Amino acid sequence: VVNTPRGPVESSKDMFEVFYIDYGNQEEVPFSQLRPLDPSVSAAAPGLAQLCSLAYMKIPNLEEDFGQEAAEYLSELTLNSGKEFRAKVEERDTSGGKVKGQGTGTILSVTLVAVDDEVSVNAAMLQEGLARLEKRNRGDRKERQLALDNLELFQEKARTGRLGMWQYGDIQSDDEDTAPPLRKAGGRR
Repeated sequence: VVNTPRGPVESSKDMFEVFYIDYGNQEEVPFSQLRPLDPSVSAAAPGLAQLCSLAYMKIPNLEEDFGQEAAEYLSELTLNSGKEFRAKVEERDTSGGKVKGQGTGTILSVTLVAVDDEVSVNAAMLQEGLARLEKRNRGDRKERQLALDNLELFQEKARTGRLGMWQYGDIQSDDEDTAPPLRKAGGRR
């Protein structure tokens, strides 16, 4: 998939954003390196790459504290391990917006487990203090509540051990996590 600039191509050095639908990565390439694709090839099968996020967790962005450490640890656990992984789809986000470097489409929230391992990547990130759990909601389904209960044990190890983002104690809530206080159900007296 090529994201083209608006307007005509001025020179062969104009840059285009290319998203590789079978691998999930993207890069900018000059117009001179682009070639037309036969429509029969592109219509034959959908892309293989799927947008995913680790379920029930918040991982800091690269620009935030512990963001770089979290990215490196995740890379060690997955890309550099040589292991085969299974992803259990927990939820699907069909809002489909485009995030820089991530393409478009449904985002799958997954629990990622190495075939020969018992502890999920999700739990390992929490246990190292490189991620934290999402907030609970009253209307959470039972499966989500059970998953959060299980993952909370791993987060608690990082918190009590003051690992990663817990090194100075409890983390204050983000603005996005704060909600207006719940109103008590009022009735007539």
